[in-house]
Amino acid sequence: MFENKLFNNFYQFGETVLLLLYVNALWICFTLLGLIIFGLGPSTVAMYTIFRHWAMGRDDLPVFKTFWETFKREFLKANILGVILLMIAYMLYVNWNFLELDGEWITAFSQFILLVATVIYGVMLIYIFPIYVQYENKLFVYFKNAILMALYQPFRTLYAIAACLTLYYIFFILPVFIFLMGASLSSFVLMWITYRTFMRLEYKQAKLQEKQA
Repeated sequence: MFENKLFNNFYQFGETVLLLLYVNALWICFTLLGLIIFGLGPSTVAMYTIFRHWAMGRDDLPVFKTFWETFKREFLKANILGVILLMIAYMLYVNWNFLELDGEWITAFSQFILLVATVIYGVMLIYIFPIYVQYENKLFVYFKNAILMALYQPFRTLYAIAACLTLYYIFFILPVFIFLMGASLSSFVLMWITYRTFMRLEYKQAKLQEKQA
């Protein structure tokens, strides 16, 4: 019995590693297919869609078919989302590196504002793609809901941040993993964490509606 359980765990681990390698390869190929800028958004949405199915226990889905159909269906909307996120990241980068103001206190205050904006942006990135694949909504509502989710679930957010820092440390020590499964492992972990956050919130909302009924 112990040997069977050990074998099953080893098999599941191997299956998960192969999935991560495969999905990461798909993500790279489809990102390049869209000339990077126009492929990054829809390929990331497709990747998160795959891992959402896995978080739901649907580990028998056709990976390539699901990835390709999601990439096509979400191409326009996901590209708008991706371009907005890239523009925000670019503006933060430019301000951090090239912003020069007269006055020491003005500079300190501006850097503080930039730090807060960067933290908000980083936290928003944790939630925005999981929320996108979990819920159907208007585009700009995803940005608001990602920030509200982080504020409403601070401990789960800290858990997700800790997971991101752990992954960063792994990639720093073993940079080969960045190419092999950097994107897929990151999205797999974040989708796994955030999906359970969504389920807890939906359960609480259902209980609250039952009491009010």
